[in-house]
Amino acid sequence: MKYLSLLGALAVIYLVLVRQSPVAAVHQAVVAADAATLSTGPRAPAPSPGSALKQPIDRTHAALQQVQARNGDGEF
Repeated sequence: MKYLSLLGALAVIYLVLVRQSPVAAVHQAVVAADAATLSTGPRAPAPSPGSALKQPIDRTHAALQQVQARNGDGEF
């Protein structure tokens, strides 16, 4: 029985605190603010799903080709 009364007391305290919170003022402040754009320039097109998995492999191949060109004869 004491657990039930404790639960009831916590519920009453919660409801009293919720009713005293300034929800309307915060709601007006959030609604009134306009969201600013994050970028001003054009966005690059999103890569297709197939190329997103292939891009790391392409970068690895490009790095290996640079190393081979720098060292000559394919030596690492």
